[in-house]
Amino acid sequence: MTVIRNFRRILHGGDYNPDQWLHVPGTVDRDFELMDEAHCNTFSVAIFSWAQLEPEPDRFEFGWLDDIFERCGKSGKKLFLATPSASKPAWLAQRWPDSCRMDRDGTRQRWGVRQNSCFASPGFRERVRLINRKLAERYADHPALGGWHISNEYHGECACELCRNRFYDYLKQRYGTLEKLNQVYWSAFWGHTFTDWKQVEPFDHSMDAAALDWRRFCSDAVVEFFRMEIDAVREFSDAPVTTNMMGLFPTLDYWKFAPLCDFICDDCYPTWYDGDTEREAAWLSLLHDMHYTMLDKPFVMMESCPGIPNYKPYPKLRRPGEFEREMLLALGHGADGTLYFQWRKGRNNCEKFHGAVVGHDGTDRTMVFRQVAAYGEKLERIAGLADAAKKPEAAVVYDWESNWAFEQCNCAGGKEVKQWDATAISHYRALWNCNIDLAVIDSEQDFSRYKLLVAPMLFMFKPGVLERFRSFVEQGGTLVATYFSGYVDENNGCFLGGNPGGAAGRELFGVWSEDFDGLQPTTRQSIVWKGKSYPVTDYAELLHAEGAEVEAVYGDDFYAGTPAVTRKRAGKGNVIYLGARTGMEFLNDFYGALLKESGVEPVLAGLPETVRAARRSAVSGGDYFFLYNLSGKEQPVKLPEAMEDVWNGGGAADTVTLPPNGATVLYRA
Repeated sequence: MTVIRNFRRILHGGDYNPDQWLHVPGTVDRDFELMDEAHCNTFSVAIFSWAQLEPEPDRFEFGWLDDIFERCGKSGKKLFLATPSASKPAWLAQRWPDSCRMDRDGTRQRWGVRQNSCFASPGFRERVRLINRKLAERYADHPALGGWHISNEYHGECACELCRNRFYDYLKQRYGTLEKLNQVYWSAFWGHTFTDWKQVEPFDHSMDAAALDWRRFCSDAVVEFFRMEIDAVREFSDAPVTTNMMGLFPTLDYWKFAPLCDFICDDCYPTWYDGDTEREAAWLSLLHDMHYTMLDKPFVMMESCPGIPNYKPYPKLRRPGEFEREMLLALGHGADGTLYFQWRKGRNNCEKFHGAVVGHDGTDRTMVFRQVAAYGEKLERIAGLADAAKKPEAAVVYDWESNWAFEQCNCAGGKEVKQWDATAISHYRALWNCNIDLAVIDSEQDFSRYKLLVAPMLFMFKPGVLERFRSFVEQGGTLVATYFSGYVDENNGCFLGGNPGGAAGRELFGVWSEDFDGLQPTTRQSIVWKGKSYPVTDYAELLHAEGAEVEAVYGDDFYAGTPAVTRKRAGKGNVIYLGARTGMEFLNDFYGALLKESGVEPVLAGLPETVRAARRSAVSGGDYFFLYNLSGKEQPVKLPEAMEDVWNGGGAADTVTLPPNGATVLYRA
C-alpha cells in the first residue's frame, strides 16, 4: 500500500508555512506556480500554526488553511496536516502556567521556543485534544488530505510535581512493591533503602537503575502523549498518521513510537564535509534502513535541506551532484518520498537563513531551486518505485535502552570514549561498504529472517534475548557480538556468573570476558588476525576461550597472545565475539570475509571502490538499482549485465558513468 492512499507517486515537496506570508500579497499565488515548476506534489502544513488557527481561546480561524486545501485539491497535490502541539500559543501558557516545563532544579521554564510543554499538564492536554479534533472534523473528508503529521520533533523532559507523581505511578506498575524495587535497585548501596515511593530520586547520579527508569518513563510519556493526539484525530479521520523522528536522537526510544505510526518519517541533515563522505553516507543509510525496518515498508524523509542547514558549524554549499545523491540515498534505502524543510525561507528569526527551495529572492533562478526542479522532474521517471520492497539478509542491532544503560554506568570513561552510536555506525559501515541489503533492528525483534546478525556493544541483554540468539544460531545464523556485550540485565543490574550475559551467555558464546582494559590514547595495542596486525583503541577485553575457537589474538602488552576474537559453532550456525575496538580497516576485512562465508551476496558485484549500491524490488516485478559515487571524480561503472538507466533516460547498457558526487537509478526487468 502506498504511503498516501491511492496516490502512487514518489512524494516530493516540503514544510509549507503560508500563514507567515498572509500579509504579503501574491506570495501564496507565486508559491503554487513554483510548486508546479519544481514538480512538487506533497506538503506538510500548519506545523507551528496554532496561534494562527486559534488566536485566542475557542476562537478559530481556518480561512487561510481552507484556501490552501482548496488550492491543493484543485492542483492534485496532497497535504500532511500537522497537529500544532509543538508550539503552543502564548495565551495558553498564560492561562495554564503548568503547561510550561519545569527543569530538574525546580525552575519553571518561560513560554517560548518550541516543544517545551509539560505532557502531563491537564490544561495543555485538554487544549491539544480540542484543536486536534477541530482540525480532524473539518478536513477529514477533504480530497487533498494525505495524512496526519502529529506534532513535530517530540523531545524533552519535565520534572514538575505532576510528572514526578506520574513517575512514581510508573514505578508502582513496573515493580509492584517497594520490596521488589529495593531488590532491583540494590538500594542497600550507600544506604538508599526506600520506604516510600516518593523517596526515589531519579536524578541521584549514584542510582543507575533509577536513572534508567527515568529515561524509560520520559520516553514512554511522550509515546503516551503521541497516542493521545492520534486518538483525538481518529474520532473523525482514518487517514494515515505519523510523527517525524530525528535519527538516533538520544532520549527517545523510537522503536516504541513505530507501532503507532501508519508510516515512518524522519528528518535528515547531513553535512558532506571534506573527507567525511563515506561515513556520512553510511550514517544516512543506517537511518534509512532502520526506518524501513521499523514497519517493514517504505518511509518518508519528511525533512531534508535543499540548501544549507543554518545550524551546522560549517554552512557548506552542496557541490554539484551531492543534493541528488543525498535524495537517492533515501529512495534506494526504502523511502517513498523526499521532502524539505523548508519550502520558502522566512524573513526573520532563528531559521531565516536555513536552506529552502525558494529563497529570499522569491524566484526560480537560484541554484537550489533549479536542482530541486530537475530532481522533481526525474522522479516522475521512476514512479514505479512506489511501494517497492527491500529484502535484507543481514541486520545490525541498535537498541536505545541498552545505550541508556551504558551511558548511566560509571565505567569505561565518558561519552567521548564510549561512543555507542559511532560504534554501531562503524559496524554498519563495514557491512554497507560490501554493498549488501541491510536491516537495522532492536534486540526485541525477530532474528530468524536474517543470515547474519551483528550486535555492536549490546550492553543490556533483555529477557529472552539470549534464548533468541541461541535459536537464531542453532538454525544456521551467524551472530557477531562485541566488547561490552551482556554486562547488565533490563534493570541495569550486572549479570552474576561473568560476562557476557552470565553463565548462560558464557555457554552460548563460548568465552568469558574477565575484565576490560581502558586504553589511553598513548597505549599501543593491536590484534593479529589471519597473519595481519590491526590497531586497537579505547577498549580491549581480557578473554578466556571456553569452548570457542580463537581466531585472533592480542599483539601487545602483558596479555599479548591471549584471545581477541573467538568463534563458537552451535547447531548449524556460529557465534563470533570481538573483544576489542578496532578501526575500519579490520572491520572492512573481517566483514568482507564473513559475508562471503555467510552466503550474503552483494547487490551488485565488482563495483569500484568509491561506488556504493542499493536495491529495491518493484511491486510490478523487476528491480531498481541505485548507484552512488562517493568521490569527487567521474566514475565509470561496469555492470554485470545490461540495465536501463531510467534516471537519465538512457537505454539499456552494461556500462554507466557516474558524475562527480553523483548517483543514478537503473532498472532490470
